[in-house]
Amino acid sequence: MKKMITRISRWKFDKKMQLLVSVSIILTTLIVLSVATISSVASMKRQSIELLQAQNDTTAENIRSSMDEYKTLAIATVLDTSVQRYLKAAGTNISEYSGYVINANNVLSSIVNMHSNLDFIAVVGNRLDNYLYKGKYTLVNSRFLQTYGIDSKRCKIADTSTIRMGYNNAYFSGKRYTLNVYFPIYDTNRVLGELGLLCMVISDSSMSQIMQYDASANFQTCIVDTDGKIMVSRNGKNMGQQVEYMDELSGDSGTFTKSGELFLYQRVQSWNYYVISSVPTMELYMASIKTIFFTSFIVLFMIGINMILVRIIIRKVYSPLDKVVRKMDDVATGSLKTRINEDHMGEDFVKLAVGFNSMMEEIQVLMNQVKLEQHQIEQIRFNALQSQIQPHFLYNTLECIHWQAMADGNKDISTLVKALAKYYRICLSGGRDVIPLKLELEHVRNYLIIQNMRYDNIIGSEFNVEEGIEDLMIPKLTLQPLIENSIYHGMKVKEGKNGAVFIDVKKKNKDILIVLADTGTGMTQKQIDEMNQQLSQYEETFGYGVRNVNKRIQLLYGEEYGLYYLGNNSGGITVEITLPYVTEVDEEILRGI
Repeated sequence: MKKMITRISRWKFDKKMQLLVSVSIILTTLIVLSVATISSVASMKRQSIELLQAQNDTTAENIRSSMDEYKTLAIATVLDTSVQRYLKAAGTNISEYSGYVINANNVLSSIVNMHSNLDFIAVVGNRLDNYLYKGKYTLVNSRFLQTYGIDSKRCKIADTSTIRMGYNNAYFSGKRYTLNVYFPIYDTNRVLGELGLLCMVISDSSMSQIMQYDASANFQTCIVDTDGKIMVSRNGKNMGQQVEYMDELSGDSGTFTKSGELFLYQRVQSWNYYVISSVPTMELYMASIKTIFFTSFIVLFMIGINMILVRIIIRKVYSPLDKVVRKMDDVATGSLKTRINEDHMGEDFVKLAVGFNSMMEEIQVLMNQVKLEQHQIEQIRFNALQSQIQPHFLYNTLECIHWQAMADGNKDISTLVKALAKYYRICLSGGRDVIPLKLELEHVRNYLIIQNMRYDNIIGSEFNVEEGIEDLMIPKLTLQPLIENSIYHGMKVKEGKNGAVFIDVKKKNKDILIVLADTGTGMTQKQIDEMNQQLSQYEETFGYGVRNVNKRIQLLYGEEYGLYYLGNNSGGITVEITLPYVTEVDEEILRGI
C-alpha cells in the first residue's frame, strides 16, 4: 500500500486528476447501485411477503368457513329427531324401528343431495354393525367398513368441542385424499349419553387446492395442527410428520426465517390449525438480482465511456499547465532565459505565464546581485584570514616580555605574562567553539594565576578530575565565567577576603557531572531559586555570563543538560554542570549554533 501511494505521488498532475475523477465516478456509481440494490431487494421482499400473507389470509378464511360449515352440518345432523330416534331404537324389537330407519336414511340422503362435495355420510351406533350409510359411492368403493374403525380413532380433535378431523387417503383404497369429520352423537334427553358417531367424508376444495398446487410455483403452502403435525401439504409430502419450527409460531400470524427459507403463518380462527407458506430466501431476491445484473452491465459500460471522456477533457485542460511544467524543467537544467509564449494559454493560465516570465526576469536580476554579494563575501573572508595574523604578533610580544622578565630575574612578571599568553591562546583556540576538558581546565588555572597575582594570592583552588575523562568535549569558556562570578560576587576579593574554589569532575552513567563550589558569602534559598529560574532566560547582551553558558550547553546538547545552583555546607554556592560524555562534536551543529 505504501509503495503504491509513493508511486502515485510521482505521477503527473493530469494522471492524478484522471485517477481522482475515475475513482469518484466509480465510488459514486457503486454507492448509488448499492442503495438501489438494497432498496429494490427490500421492496421485492416486502411485496412478496405481502402477497404470501394475503394468500395465507384467504386460505385460512376459506378453511375456517368450510370447517364452520361442516361443524354446523354435523351439529344439525346429530340433533335431528330422526337420527336420535334411530340410534335410541337400535338393537331393540320395537315396531317403529323400521320407520325410524327409513326416516333417518331420508335425512342422510337429503344432506348428501344438498352438499355436492360430500362423498358420503354415515351414522354408526355403539356397535359397528348398527349403521346407516348414504353417499355417492358404494360401501365397496369407499371401503367404509374396513376403514372407519381405524381412522375415527386416529383423527384429532379440531377445536374446543369434541369434533375430530383428519385429511388423508384412508378411504377409497388410498386413491383419493378426503377430509374426514367425526362427531359424537349424544342423547339430547340425557347428559353424557353417547348414542353413536357421525362420519362425514368430504372432498374439500381448499385442501385439494393446496394438495394440487402448481409444482412450478416458487413457494409452498401447508396446514399444520397446533401439535406441529402436517395435516395437508403439496402432493401429500411429509403429511403426518412433525415440523421442526413449531417453537417459532407465536400469536395468530407472523413471519420467521429458518434454514434459508422465509415462513409466513396464519392461524385458522377458532380452529387448531395454522396455514403456513414458505419460500426460499433466494427466490425473493432473484428478480431483483436479474435487474441488478442488467443495470450493472449498463452502468459499467457508461463508466467506461465516461472515463474515456474524462481522460480527453483533463488532457485538454492540463495542456497549458503541462507547457508551464516543461518550461520549468528547462529552467531546472540552467536555462534562465526560458520564457512562456502567452498565446493560446487561456484566461487563467495567461496570468500564470505572465507570472512565470516576470519571475524569470527577477531571478536574473537576483542572480546578478548574488554574484556581486558573493564577491563581497569572499573579500570579507580574505580580510578575516589576514586579520588572524594579528594574534600572533600579540603572542610574540608577550613571549618577549616573558623572556626579558626571566633575564631580569622577575619571576612574578614572567609567570603573569606566561599565564596571560596561555589564557588568550586558549580563548582563541583556533576559532573552535568546543574544546577538550583538559584545555578548559588549563584555561581556568591560567585565569586563577592572573587573579592571584592581582589580589595577592587570596584565592585558593583544588581540582579533582576522574581519570580517563579529560578528552570530554566542552563548550569553550564554560568554567571561567562561573569562577569569575564566584570571585567577584561570592568571595568579594575587592574587600580582601580569602576564599577557595573547588572543581570536581566525574562520570555519572553516560553523562559527566562537573561540580564547582566556592567558600564565598553564598545566597539565600530564594535567591538560589531565582537564579535557577533565570538560567533559561538568554540574551545576547549577556556575553559570556552565567546564562550565556547555560544556553550554549542546551543549544549544543539539549534541554536536559546545563547548570543548576544550590547552597553548600561551607556557606558558599555550588554549581552543578551536567554534560553528555562526548569526545567529538558535529561541526554542522556548531555552525548552526
